[in-house]
Amino acid sequence: MSTRASFSLSERDKMEIDSLAASDKFTSKSDVVKTALRLMKERNPEYKIDIAVEMYSNDEASLGRAAEIASTDRESFKEILEERGVDRILKCRKGSEERVEEVMEDDQNTV
Repeated sequence: MSTRASFSLSERDKMEIDSLAASDKFTSKSDVVKTALRLMKERNPEYKIDIAVEMYSNDEASLGRAAEIASTDRESFKEILEERGVDRILKCRKGSEERVEEVMEDDQNTV
């Protein structure tokens, strides 16, 4: 799924992206930006955690998906959320109301 994004760049950054897109190494300006973002996350793995926490906090990613984005397991991601003071979002699937109540009771008993 593709969406359009608009952001400001310096003239130099724009010229560099245009030049790379025109080279044989990239297929488009979007390809240049996607590659830059991928390399940035590879070089700075903490950015993946920042992205995952933000997406989870904004209800744009489930706990499992956010843990995947952060390249960690669910339990480690729960710890990250706790360290950053982010409340966990409990969602109730049809027929699982009793289980949610159990989890909430367990959470209250551990405080």
